[in-house]
Amino acid sequence: MNWLPASALRLLRKSLLGYIRRLTPDQMLDRSRQGAIRAVTRAAQSSPAYRVLLAEHSLDPSREFSAVDLAKLPVLTKNNTFERFHLDDLTGGVPAADLGDVLTSSGRGGSGFGFRLTSRKQHASAWFDIDLGLQDAFDVDRRPTLLVNCLPMGVVFNSRAVTVANVSVRQDMACSILKDVGPHFEQTILCTDPLFVRQILDHAELVGIDWKALKTSVILGEEVLVEAQRDYIAAKMGIDVDRDPLRMIGSSFGVGELGLNLLFETRETIALRRAMRSRPEVRTLLVGEHGGLAAPSIFCFNPLRTHIEVLNPDADGYGELCFTMLDPNAVIPLPRYTTGDTGKLVSTHATTEAASLCGTPAPWLPVVTLRGRIKDRCPGMPSVEDIKELIYLDHGIADRLTGAFLLTPEGSGRAKVSLLARNEQSTTEAELNAGLGRLVKHLDLKNLTIEVLAAEAFPHRPTIDHERKFPYLRAAGH
Repeated sequence: MNWLPASALRLLRKSLLGYIRRLTPDQMLDRSRQGAIRAVTRAAQSSPAYRVLLAEHSLDPSREFSAVDLAKLPVLTKNNTFERFHLDDLTGGVPAADLGDVLTSSGRGGSGFGFRLTSRKQHASAWFDIDLGLQDAFDVDRRPTLLVNCLPMGVVFNSRAVTVANVSVRQDMACSILKDVGPHFEQTILCTDPLFVRQILDHAELVGIDWKALKTSVILGEEVLVEAQRDYIAAKMGIDVDRDPLRMIGSSFGVGELGLNLLFETRETIALRRAMRSRPEVRTLLVGEHGGLAAPSIFCFNPLRTHIEVLNPDADGYGELCFTMLDPNAVIPLPRYTTGDTGKLVSTHATTEAASLCGTPAPWLPVVTLRGRIKDRCPGMPSVEDIKELIYLDHGIADRLTGAFLLTPEGSGRAKVSLLARNEQSTTEAELNAGLGRLVKHLDLKNLTIEVLAAEAFPHRPTIDHERKFPYLRAAGH
């Protein structure tokens, strides 16, 4: 596709999106299941490591697999793949000269890194999937677009539909590009994470960026976005999340070993999630009898790119998410790879009924809800996402905080949350603590102790390193 002119690429994107949209979600899911079986067969043929795992499950790697077999196949994790096998055993010995790109996992678990290796052939066309998503969400083929990528950890991407500036975690560079180059485009998109966006917003205010004039939308990755955060960012950028037909603040979920943007919000899923705050019947349809303050994220996914299973679901359908990438050219095939996140698949019927209740169009892609990382949820305690709702509910209070915090279990159902204050925050500690105390009571967050700390007293070093994911949950006794 690299040789195609821009006009032909625009036509191709329009044709492909039109074709996919004519499929029902159930038709796409059926094709996804078939694709997963083919992915398992390819892995058994190309990966010595996967053949070992199959043999340990008393499965013949040379056999024909079927949809019935999926649940009986090995479940892959970082521990039993990257930490157990040599890279050559995972890839089948792909020559180094054939590799065009390497992406690592975040290393957040502390037990090493996983990798996604991309062949030169894959790398040369990786932009096409990105452009397809950008066209579907932002109509970039008709609206010249500048995308400023502030994702950390070397996460970069290319495009032939938009102009990309990969600046990583440099708010000064990002704001300079937006201010000086952005006005030449019809719209701009900022890609970052929910913690670093605070740095960008602060610097943008300092240098006088007009987000409305730049028609800036935001894509947030790396960690779960809660609705109070979305409201806060929208207020700072002058975005009417519920009514603006062009600008949006959306969330994206990726996994270093598998790929970017595996799950993503759309305008329809955002409307459904926001409706859950005032419509309990919509919440029940989509997420079940879910407790806690923060609603699970509602994401779409492309079932022609990835097959998703939910392992060991509970009564509401929640279990660990398990991904099988369907790319026939995958260098490291990882069928049924778990990510440590808990979620559920939402039926097409439930999604359609919820959309009807809200008076909004139903998402045209299948839907999954995501609660967050399993390790970030302790029974009887507020979740990390609940604390984010607490921080951002009152924008005046949020302005005095950085957004970083440590949630520490203290036993007997009690917990302490240490909030990192902004160095220049002007509200006195007593006023800030009183305001937070009122919010804790209002939100009914029982058995929770709040403290606001300056950087020098904060019990984590470094306080914030935007090149790493922030460890919001702190083990008791540490």
